[in-house]
Amino acid sequence: ASGARENSYRRRRGGGSAEGASEGGARQVVLPILAATLTTVIVFIPFVYLQGELRIYYVPLAIVVGMALIASLFVAFSFIPALAAKVLGGGTLREGTVPVPAGSGRGGPRPPLYIRFYEGLLGFTLRFPVITVIVAAATLGASYHYFDKYVTRGVLWRSWWGEQTYIDIIIRLPRGEELDRTDELARFFEAKLLDTPEVERFVTRVQSQYSHITVTFPDSIENSWQPVAIKEQMVAYSNLFGGAEVRVYGYGPSFYGGGAGPPNYSIKVLGYNYETARVIAEDVGRRLERFSRVRDVDVNSAGGWFTRDKAAEFVLELDRARLGLHDLTARDVVYQVAAAVWGQVRPGNIRVAGEEVRFDVKLAGNEDVDVLELQELLIQTPAGQGVRLADVATLREREVLTRIVREDQQYQRYVSYEFRGPTKLGDRVRDAVIASTTLPEGYEIEGEQDWTWSTEEQQQVYTVLAISLVLIFMVTAALFESVRQPLTVLLTVPMALIGVFLMFIYTDASFTREAYIGVIMMGGIVVNNAILLVDHINYVRRTERVPTRAAIVRGTLERVRPILMTSATTIFGLLPLVLFSEYADENIWNALGYALIGGLASSTLLVLTVTPAIYLLLEERLPKLFGLAPLPEPVAAPAGA
Repeated sequence: ASGARENSYRRRRGGGSAEGASEGGARQVVLPILAATLTTVIVFIPFVYLQGELRIYYVPLAIVVGMALIASLFVAFSFIPALAAKVLGGGTLREGTVPVPAGSGRGGPRPPLYIRFYEGLLGFTLRFPVITVIVAAATLGASYHYFDKYVTRGVLWRSWWGEQTYIDIIIRLPRGEELDRTDELARFFEAKLLDTPEVERFVTRVQSQYSHITVTFPDSIENSWQPVAIKEQMVAYSNLFGGAEVRVYGYGPSFYGGGAGPPNYSIKVLGYNYETARVIAEDVGRRLERFSRVRDVDVNSAGGWFTRDKAAEFVLELDRARLGLHDLTARDVVYQVAAAVWGQVRPGNIRVAGEEVRFDVKLAGNEDVDVLELQELLIQTPAGQGVRLADVATLREREVLTRIVREDQQYQRYVSYEFRGPTKLGDRVRDAVIASTTLPEGYEIEGEQDWTWSTEEQQQVYTVLAISLVLIFMVTAALFESVRQPLTVLLTVPMALIGVFLMFIYTDASFTREAYIGVIMMGGIVVNNAILLVDHINYVRRTERVPTRAAIVRGTLERVRPILMTSATTIFGLLPLVLFSEYADENIWNALGYALIGGLASSTLLVLTVTPAIYLLLEERLPKLFGLAPLPEPVAAPAGA
């Protein structure tokens, strides 16, 4: 719409009637606007090949945006010209107020300052087109280097963490514990939280063997280090309790990337022998513990994220040599330990009101067993003497898996841990540990990170991106009837990536899955300005028979304003998606908005500077160098056209 309006305005300034300027201006930009709209819409067509969660999220978005763009096309060629005829009516505007390049032979007042500045910049890029392209390529390479170094890629939007920083304290007790005991432990943590002035509020829920405390903080410290420090204090308190499992988790912006949250990494070991897989997992765990940023390594994790609850068992290891000294057998010891643990009972029957009732007699407290007292248990020998259990056996606690999982008949074992630091560094640590692990034949080890997208999703998005670029090339090749000029248009996509890289570096945002979708949409949008520019340069060359360099200067200067208007309106329309979020990864639209805004901003600047240089190289230098045919020059349009 801005292209049609600007073209009508320029013709009206040239002295034509309002109706003629509106009609002629709209007619001249039919093909470029049609192509620009098609390139934006056509990138959504491959979305139909998305599967699973990607299809659910992004196919409706593609349909809505595509329908809106098609509707805007009808508005651009019906409502806008009609409105322009009314707005531009009432008198004849004199020619000469349109910015024209110096030396073009056309009279009129001097162009505005920004046009004169841009004309000088354009003249420099056309004098040194190779240097201009090299500088743009170097900028792209440098921006990608820092993007690859500092920006986390391929993550899913962390909607489960939410926008708020908070801590969860989870207390689990063995079966049979009373509600009072669970409430007592919960009150201990409540007392500690009451003494912490940084805590804004906490809510406690207590059940028989389970308690859950949620701790929230004021907005002023949600992004600071203080919640991390408080979480560490709660972890220290949790180590004071035996017989109870206490877990402390941190969530939200304060913890992601710089503190501690749930186990944010896991390494999976696969093998056909359960014990060998366990040995490999324990070796990986020992090497992970050497890193200062790694905490809470769990080699018995049942499956990665949020399945970290440990199970434990007490193991009685008999010393057979000592048993022989006291003339004891393993059966004797096991029988007497079992009687002490379960309690010696004599079931019987009693008649109550004429009805027999079965009964058992047990001592009070038989459900609880003190491990220290059990070690002092006297084992009766055949000679009638007593021997302490600790003298003939060792009683110890060991962690075990909460479940056994087999994948393709291979035992599956996870090593889960928390990495406290940037995700990029955490990935390198994980990959280094995996690479340094020596595996027997038939065993596998792989890193898992549940907040990252799967390989299948990654392949789907890359395929959609590749198909979109091919479709853009086909549309532009059909418009320009050329192979070189579509390359001029497509090269705006890597130029736009410069802005995308810099935007994510500056905002410290994660390059989530939504950012990749934003890049696909950006590819269809940023080529619009290049299409308008290249088409108008071709129009100037064909109708006015001017040399290539002069046509580039004049055609570019006449398209500065519509290009700036189109980019500015799009960027300002996207700003509300990102302006009202305090944290870079706060919602699903941030990454999408960052990709589009950054790409549009850089592509606008580079389309007006680098694209004319590329056009000159492909249409003038390249044909001379390789003997290719230049752009055909059709017969000039008749007067009044």
